[in-house]
Amino acid sequence: MIRNILQSILRYGSCLLGVHTFFIVTISFVNSLAAQHTNREIGVSFAYAGQAPFVASGNDRTNFFKQPLIWNVRYQVATNYVQSLSVVLERVSEQRTREGLWSDYPNTSAIPYNANISERLSMTTLGLEGIRTLIRTDEFRLGIGISLGYGFGSATANVQNIATGTQQTFESCDTWSGLLLSAFLRVRYTIFLSNSLDIGVTGSARIWGFPSIAPLSECLTAYNGPELRSVFEIGYLAGISVALK
Repeated sequence: MIRNILQSILRYGSCLLGVHTFFIVTISFVNSLAAQHTNREIGVSFAYAGQAPFVASGNDRTNFFKQPLIWNVRYQVATNYVQSLSVVLERVSEQRTREGLWSDYPNTSAIPYNANISERLSMTTLGLEGIRTLIRTDEFRLGIGISLGYGFGSATANVQNIATGTQQTFESCDTWSGLLLSAFLRVRYTIFLSNSLDIGVTGSARIWGFPSIAPLSECLTAYNGPELRSVFEIGYLAGISVALK
């Protein structure tokens, strides 16, 4: 009987040891998959066109940032090897053309005229980005993140009077400001690895936009940019990053 009890205790102990070892190995594996590569990383990304609005208004004066040029520069300042925080500088600009009525002095007695209008809106924002690594191998990393930024910009319009051919350039009478939000998935693949550097290509799919964007003040009798006050897009970024070991 004593022999049977001892055998049962040994089997039970072996089972507990096996379960304990399994969980230790599993947790270590998951942690290794979730780990960042280095303490510091610099990334540069861009996009040209390829953005799709959540809701299109059908108004050429409000449907901005469907085909923008975007530059995004980030510098990682903190990480716990699973989550990281970066400072992000982003510039978004787009030029749109249309034909329509134009008034040199809105809301006055000036007579509108038919014109070819080329309007540009540009915004530069500074903010923070947080990302959490979901999967990592030696060369590949997948993370999910959010970013928040605030910045300023301007609008210009090049206007050609169709009847006379006369051309004029108008600048918004006040500076624009906007709050930039985005949520994204980012992949990174290492293309060069050394003792001091890890260089990789990156790609992001994101939902981004300006929930609030407008000139700082209203200019009722002068050009002040397009009739855009908020915008959200689905888009991408592609680029390169350098991790410093």
